[in-house]
Amino acid sequence: MHPRLLPLLLGALAFAAPALAQAQDDAPIAYPDDDTQEDAPRKLPRRSEDPTADYDRMKDQSEAEGDFEHLANSDDPNKGFAGELVLGTMLLDSSRGRFADPTFSAGVRFTWEYGRILDKEPLRETLWADVRWMTAGASDGTQLINDHFRVHYLSIAPAYEFVFGEAKTFGLFGQIGGGFAYQSTSLNIGDQVTPITGLKPLLQYGVGFRGRPRLSEKLCLSFRLELMRFRRGYLDDTFLGGSLGTAF
Repeated sequence: MHPRLLPLLLGALAFAAPALAQAQDDAPIAYPDDDTQEDAPRKLPRRSEDPTADYDRMKDQSEAEGDFEHLANSDDPNKGFAGELVLGTMLLDSSRGRFADPTFSAGVRFTWEYGRILDKEPLRETLWADVRWMTAGASDGTQLINDHFRVHYLSIAPAYEFVFGEAKTFGLFGQIGGGFAYQSTSLNIGDQVTPITGLKPLLQYGVGFRGRPRLSEKLCLSFRLELMRFRRGYLDDTFLGGSLGTAF
């Protein structure tokens, strides 16, 4: 063999090995069969059937409470105020040993549903308070000797109501509060008049039925039927009646 051919053959073999390896590396990569991959079921993330589940899960976390906006105030256009005319029968505690002295009673009442400011949905319709003024009077005697008695009740009383119905416009309530009673008596003997006045602490408590059917978007009819006791000093007066007004 020619002495120069041997180095040429060795050089050709040295370059052929990397080229062969590169040719093997350029072979296409095998992928799984597409049909087999499509037939495999895909697992999707599960969602709870209860739309409130996420909120129930997160509301236990103190930092998550602020992430949810309560829309109760925007859904209900009412402000929670009402004014009513009160009429009924007041059974005045009798000073003559009888069961009671029945007499006509009238007054006005203003209501504020303060549960709306607490931002708690169950308390919006159940907590409210009244400012009430009522009066009742009686007279007895003869043409020569007689007396005239009148008492004014002024009280502030919060209440808790058990609402029912889809619209939550009706409910049964219990109420307790306090104030004062101003009473005046005039004893007439002929032309001589002797006035007697006094102020006594007042305790008010009772139960009743309350309704607020809607008249328009922002106005409701407000009414009640109630049985209420007024304890002035050591005397107990019982009111049985109702009221009618509007709420907005």
